[in-house]
This record gives sequence, C-alpha cells and structure tokens, in this order.
Amino acid sequence: MKNLTSQQATTLLIGSGIAAFFASIAIFGPWIAPGDAETMHFTHLKQGPSSEFLLGTDRFGRDVLSRLIIGTRTTIVIAASSTALATVLGTAIGLISAYFGGRVDGVVMRLNDVFIAFPTLVFAMFVIGVLGPGMVNGILVIALIFTSSIARVVRSAALGVVILEYVDAARIRGETILFILCHEVLPNLYPTIIVEVCIRFGFAILVTASLSYIGLGPPPPMPDWGTMASEGRSLMLTNPWPVFAPCIAIVLLVVGINFLGDGLRVLLVARRTGHLGSTA
Repeated sequence: MKNLTSQQATTLLIGSGIAAFFASIAIFGPWIAPGDAETMHFTHLKQGPSSEFLLGTDRFGRDVLSRLIIGTRTTIVIAASSTALATVLGTAIGLISAYFGGRVDGVVMRLNDVFIAFPTLVFAMFVIGVLGPGMVNGILVIALIFTSSIARVVRSAALGVVILEYVDAARIRGETILFILCHEVLPNLYPTIIVEVCIRFGFAILVTASLSYIGLGPPPPMPDWGTMASEGRSLMLTNPWPVFAPCIAIVLLVVGINFLGDGLRVLLVARRTGHLGSTA
C-alpha cells in the first residue's frame, strides 16, 4: 500500500471492502438471513419496508431481504466459478498461441474470433436452451463465452514477453515449454490477468442475472438476483423493492469488483517496478 497514492489506495480499499462484504454474505447467508427465503406470509403480500421485513415482501409474501441474502450465494458462485474456469482455459490458450506463433497462432486466433463474433446473450440462450437451465450448465456456458476474450487479452500481453532474452535463455537451458510458460512468461502477465478477471467477473454477474431474468437460470425454488428482478417486474410501480434490491446489489458488486481489480493492478505493477510511474 505504501507504493500507492491516496486515491489509488482508497479505490483498492473500497473495492476490497465491497468484495469482502458480498463474499461474507455469500458464505454466511443462511445464518444471517432474518427468515426463510421461501416462506410465504399471506397476510403481508406486497408489503413495503417495515420493522418486520426490512426490504418488504414480494407478491407471494416472501421476505425480500432474506431472498436477497440467500440469492447472493447463487449469483456469486455461478459468476465466480465460470470466471475461474474461463481464466484457466483462456490463459492456457493465450499462452500457447503467443509462444508457438505462426500457424498455431493463426488457427487458434481464427477459431477464437468465431466464438467472439457470437452475441453473448444469444449464444448463452441457445446453448442453455439445448442443455437446459441449471447452475452447472450456466457455469459452463458463461465460461465458454469469456474464454475467447481472456485468451485474446493474454495472448496480446504474452507476445511482448515471449521474445525477451530471459525466455530465450530458458529455451537454451533446455527448460520445458510448461516451465517456460508458467515460470518465465505467466508471472509477468499477472496485472493484466487480474484486471481481465475482474472485468469478466463483473460481466459474469450481469450475464448470470440476465439469464435468470429470462428464465434460463437456476430453477426454482433456488433464489438469485435475476430471478428476483424478473418475478417483481410486473408490480414494480406499486411494489418496487423486490426489483430495486437485487439491481442495487448487482451495481454495487460490479463497481466494487472493478475498483478492486484496478487497485490490485496498480499495486502489482508498482511492486514489480518499484515505483508508480505511468500506473497512476
């Protein structure tokens, strides 16, 4: 933190705080939720915020706050798992493409461009429509969508590293390709990968919520933010909290993750170079 300016440190702290807050809710949600997310209170239908229901109830009388808390785990698990899988696959593809170059790079990138050309939601709707909704299928589809983008970013960053002298020295020493990629090339890409992961995680949250909003997310009764917004949209003018609460949570989490990624990028670059320089 000592290498960061006050503004950069503040950005990192805010992002870390928001990420830690939502992570805590996802982990401890079942224990901190004020009530059961699926219990219907028929005497409190479409009720506004009160001392008993802090964020009101939806059209079925279910506690909005409890559903928001329980739905946090579902949304974050899908987004985080798909982002992690896409990062592993995309990084591997990008490193291989940059290292071998030539025909290998050309073929891999052309195939990569085919996947990037498909609109995200249209592709996700098509695949999930074939495979069926569910957490596992959602994770696989979102990971497949983001793998191509991560691969292109990693490949672009790796192209400037694989030509450096210490990489050539590792080849001369007879090091394996796996060793060179993991120990000589990959460590120099961490700032780029971290920023890309945070960007993709934010998009994964949006895609997860969008798929749930149109009915292609986790099946009921499992609550998640997109499903909550979808179920409450028809009564939004008279009972807005079931829609506003998950939408505000989505915005806060995406902004927080982007702050965290930007702060971590600056911190890593500063530590590697020993000064802020152009990272400010």
